[in-house]
Amino acid sequence: MSDVLNYLVAARRCEANELENLSRTCDLVLVVNALVHCLQQERGITNIFLASSGQRDGQLRLAHLAASEQTYRALMDWLAVAESDSEFHGGARLYTRIAFALHTLDQVAGMRHRIADLSCNPVDSSECYKQAVSALLALVFEAADVAVEPGISRLLIALFHLMQGKEFAGRERALGAASFAAGRMTAQQIRSIEYFIDMQEQAFARFASFAGDLRAEWAALQSGLPLPELERLRRKLLSAHQRVLDQEQADPWYLCCSARMDELHRVETYLAELLQQQCRDKIAELRRALGDQEQLFAHLRSQDPLSPLMAFHAQIPSSEVLDDADSVAVGHHLSQTVVEMLNSQSERLQKLTEELASVRVNLDERKLIERAKGILMQRQGLDEESAYRLLRKKAMNQNRRIADVAHAVLSLADILPTDTSPQ
Repeated sequence: MSDVLNYLVAARRCEANELENLSRTCDLVLVVNALVHCLQQERGITNIFLASSGQRDGQLRLAHLAASEQTYRALMDWLAVAESDSEFHGGARLYTRIAFALHTLDQVAGMRHRIADLSCNPVDSSECYKQAVSALLALVFEAADVAVEPGISRLLIALFHLMQGKEFAGRERALGAASFAAGRMTAQQIRSIEYFIDMQEQAFARFASFAGDLRAEWAALQSGLPLPELERLRRKLLSAHQRVLDQEQADPWYLCCSARMDELHRVETYLAELLQQQCRDKIAELRRALGDQEQLFAHLRSQDPLSPLMAFHAQIPSSEVLDDADSVAVGHHLSQTVVEMLNSQSERLQKLTEELASVRVNLDERKLIERAKGILMQRQGLDEESAYRLLRKKAMNQNRRIADVAHAVLSLADILPTDTSPQ
């Protein structure tokens, strides 16, 4: 029986260790969230700076750049300490995401020199920042995908969707700021703004579905955001094709969008800190249960007359084991206790597995859609927005979910024609 008890204790210890590794990953998510917010601020003001040929917001851009560099150093310091301490939960997948994110951040550093020299345009600058933020968001997605505790996984998914919605709000801010500062907007840029608005609404709806007890606070926040002013400025942008925009509206647009994004960031930070606290609480709960279990097992071992026989000793005739009827009764009782513990732990782990599977349905659907978009971009020469619009149009025409259409695209990937038109 001692072997059975040892492995039950070892199982609990593994759970606690997995949660501690997940807790470190949640710490990383908090640092990443701060850097994403800084990069989004920097991107928006940089577009005004570039679109005005360096005539507007030069000092404010430098202030945002300094904030981004400070949070980047905080990330690098945190990674250095974490790497020397222990592994992250998620192993190779998460490390790969970190490596790719750091690569894109190196590219941002190079882009900043071109921005200072006014040797790039807002489109190229925005694309560079977009790649960096997307890589950091993918890191958060990976953390949610490998989470081992359903409650924490649910919060990570909620945070990811909130950050994703805010990123589309950031892209809208950056493009609108550049358009106002330049005094003009193309038909393609209008379609991009419409796409960003649509993706925000979808991401925030998914966030709300995972937010649980935060739904009331989210509704209250929405009512306090500067949405009427934002809608007024959006109308100016969306009706701007073939006419001049008021360049003086660049800063009001940026400030209005920024006020909204700052409030969204406040919710992001609260969620990230809540994740940290829930991890700490779960670890403490597991450690207490582990301590109680170890004490109980020590007590059982001290009373077990059959140690180190396994729990199935009850199947052996009592005359072949011992003659003392009282010892047999004690041994049977102990076997029954251990079997109950085995059943209880097995049922608990099965429940956790089922809850995790239910939570991850949303992540699996996103993976399908992203892969289908990638196929369409590669085979049909589409950009990200056009690929998504095509999936959505097909879904609406066929009265199906986008995830189902994405699955169909992937199943036909090998026979889809390849775009051969000159780019």
